[in-house]
Amino acid sequence: MKKIAVKTTSKNYPIYIGEGLSKKFDFDPFVNKREIFLIIDKNVPKKTIENLKKNLKSSSPKRIIEKTIFASEKNKNLTYVSKIYDFMLNKKLGRDCLVIGLGGGITCDIAGFISATYLRGVEFLLLPTTLLAQVDASIGGKTGVNHKGFKNMIGAFYQPSLVIVDSSTLKSLPKKEILCGLVEVIKHGIILDNKFFSWIETNAIDLKKLRISSIEFAIKKSIEIKAKVVSEDEKEKGLRAILNFGHTFGHAIETAGGNKLYTHGEAVALGMLAASNLSENISNLSYLEIERIRNLLVKLGIRTSLKKKIAADSLIKLMESDKKKDKGIINFITIEKIGRAKIQKVKDKKLISKVINKTFSYS
Repeated sequence: MKKIAVKTTSKNYPIYIGEGLSKKFDFDPFVNKREIFLIIDKNVPKKTIENLKKNLKSSSPKRIIEKTIFASEKNKNLTYVSKIYDFMLNKKLGRDCLVIGLGGGITCDIAGFISATYLRGVEFLLLPTTLLAQVDASIGGKTGVNHKGFKNMIGAFYQPSLVIVDSSTLKSLPKKEILCGLVEVIKHGIILDNKFFSWIETNAIDLKKLRISSIEFAIKKSIEIKAKVVSEDEKEKGLRAILNFGHTFGHAIETAGGNKLYTHGEAVALGMLAASNLSENISNLSYLEIERIRNLLVKLGIRTSLKKKIAADSLIKLMESDKKKDKGIINFITIEKIGRAKIQKVKDKKLISKVINKTFSYS
């Protein structure tokens, strides 16, 4: 079992990584004599749920109440969340309850948002079960829901007390979910760690095959990178924004696809390609570096073309509605070279349009 400490202004907490932790982790300090509210993604295998519940019961909770949710971008909104509030109130859950989110990134976002807002804040833990959630959504305290088709427009920064990364949960995931997570792993190398990016290039096939030693190293390294950034800038006033590399383009692509045509990983991968081409224009990123990024995505079998054509002006309008906009100017994360990222304010729409047209083909 590996441990990583996350230190922020509002709270310090540990992240543990290992096989079978949902079954064997000692929850006594958190669970004993408390009411536990489990928020569970319906896609989590029954065996994982049973193992976790059995383990929690061994820590002597006052009672365990569970709510299965249909975790999707369509349901990630205030209307759906309000039904969960109603359920909690009907069960008379108080401020001393402990919320535990078990599932992927959407479940982590919803569990965190509910914890931040129910009775003005209750304690919560996360057990992310997808690679994407393990290396990204569960770390850093960003919680939120979508609004009027735009991603994560309503939310709060609210840190968990504990994150448990059980690598054995990855075995039940479909290939596309693994690829989604690997996109974020690659992103962490691109923005801050060239050596890690090179390691991913060398170990790409082992990662794709979920070789446990390789995947746990990638998870640990990704978490360490994100934890370092979050520790320095909890509420995204500066440095933390570099974690959005590829996301400004990516979120617009997701929205253009009705939040269902592309997975988050597919959209961010496409966004990283666009951000790389933008970096060539304004940050002097070399063509060879861009090709390294593209070739790694191809090597892993991650899509590098649009499924449906999107007009450049339409994509720009969507980006202008994104929360990353500042005083009418779109914020992008660019890279000078792999391992060195920076924030760039771009108001030249002709340049952005040129980059979009250069990057995106469709098939």
